[in-house]
Amino acid sequence: MAKAQETGEHHLLHALLLFVFALWLFAFHTGDASLWDIDEPNNAQCLKEMIAHNNYVVPTFNGQLRPDKPILNYWLMDLGVRALGMNSWGLRIGSVLMGALLVLYLTLALRRLLGARAALLGGLFTATALHSQIIFRAAVPDPLVILFTTVALLAYLRGYMYPEERRWQYLLSYAAMALGTLTEGPIFFLLPGLIIVVFLLLRRDLPHLWREGQLRWGLSIFLLLCLPWYVAVGLATHWRWDLLFIAQQNVDRYTGAMQGHQGPIVYYLVTTFLGLLPWSVFFPQMFATLWLQRKEYFRSRPDLLFLGLWAGIWIAFFSLGATKLPNYVWEAYPPLLALLAWRMDLALSGVHAFCGRGVIASLLGLAAVGGILLGLGATLVPQSLPPLGSVAYLGLPYLIAALVGLYFVYRQQFLGVIGSLGVGAVALAFCMILLLMPALDRLKPSVLMGEMVRSMEGERPYAIATWQWWDPSFLFYAGRGAMTATQIQQPRQQIPEILRSSHGPLFLVLPQKDIDALRQQLDTGESAKVLYTGYEMYSRQNISLVRIDAK
Repeated sequence: MAKAQETGEHHLLHALLLFVFALWLFAFHTGDASLWDIDEPNNAQCLKEMIAHNNYVVPTFNGQLRPDKPILNYWLMDLGVRALGMNSWGLRIGSVLMGALLVLYLTLALRRLLGARAALLGGLFTATALHSQIIFRAAVPDPLVILFTTVALLAYLRGYMYPEERRWQYLLSYAAMALGTLTEGPIFFLLPGLIIVVFLLLRRDLPHLWREGQLRWGLSIFLLLCLPWYVAVGLATHWRWDLLFIAQQNVDRYTGAMQGHQGPIVYYLVTTFLGLLPWSVFFPQMFATLWLQRKEYFRSRPDLLFLGLWAGIWIAFFSLGATKLPNYVWEAYPPLLALLAWRMDLALSGVHAFCGRGVIASLLGLAAVGGILLGLGATLVPQSLPPLGSVAYLGLPYLIAALVGLYFVYRQQFLGVIGSLGVGAVALAFCMILLLMPALDRLKPSVLMGEMVRSMEGERPYAIATWQWWDPSFLFYAGRGAMTATQIQQPRQQIPEILRSSHGPLFLVLPQKDIDALRQQLDTGESAKVLYTGYEMYSRQNISLVRIDAK
């Protein structure tokens, strides 16, 4: 008993150290980069409007109802903003913390299921996977829902496996599903529920769901946590938000490709492999072991069956959907990495060693990925984004890690292989953070334009608008509070109206090539002055900030 307690204390210490490492890695320079792409400024501006209106129930963007996401991530971002300010640090710190908590939870929850070393490996793989360096640095709901889905399914598995933990683990599972539903929507209790039902059916144990599944208390907890806000936002908007959310963001998004996000049926097989680099190069050995011993594991290892169903059903469900984005299947990454950690532990313990040729093939595959990144970074990127220049350095970490790993294969030191890949993963993260992100920031002029507008005008009244171009980050950085930006369609009619209502200048952003056309649309009593022009990476053109005044 004393030895087991000591082992548990050591594992807890190791788990906490891994948590600190993940927190540091995800937080490293995270607040130094401006908001990215479309989702981050959309979410940030929505929060700004909530704060300005003192309304933390109804999400709006640019003065319009925003039915894209439920409320919980806005509340999390609000806590970060209150602590660190309305900036990249404040908006992203919640995602950083959720990523580190995910690593901690996996390391603790997998110990009894797969063993201490496998649990630590699973946490390490999660902290250093390529997609982790992106998703846990972003002001988006995904980190929250990834954590809640992982807790929901792992807690249910632990409750099923260990009767002495059953009651509280099942209740924890229901609570996590409720919080996931409050973050992203009903799919985050429907899909976990489907995985649990399929698992019980395969185990021929479906009656367990209502006999020992704590449904009465679990459903009460679920409804108590997530129903009040859905009712509140429904009442506040006459149920318009709820109906738009279900119709547009769930049904339409699954049945039709929204915003051009589409792909083939194998889309997620490719993105999952890329997102879990460098560790995914060992997936062939893991899947081979599971397949060759599938009958034995099906009978004797319900935990492995559950993890496999979790990953497979999640990826299959979204593969059948029309709209495709890499982050949609992030919830399948934890079970895949847990299975890989289990297989790695078998190899390290000598129970089932990896085939030497298979390890060499995996490392050569990683070297090939590094070589491809190096080649594309040196040729294709400078051609498509000339101001960015070469990013060939992105290929070096994987290439060098693979070569060092081959050395450890020669020395028959498989732990050294894992270490070399882990260092390579961290090195690539540093390359992205310290080299790539600052270079990309210089190709996002809307940020600088927004800051110019606010610094020039201070507290004086002004208006902002765009023509033939749109980027929500301009609204976030240029606007004050709940200020809106007009997307102009008819300059000759709209610009005079905006100038009259704003009692100040109009700051208009448009492609540089359209400036002459704009001047032709202005009245004789209006003047236009170009304040700044810069190359923008999204539209791949020069865009300009123009100040328009009524004479």
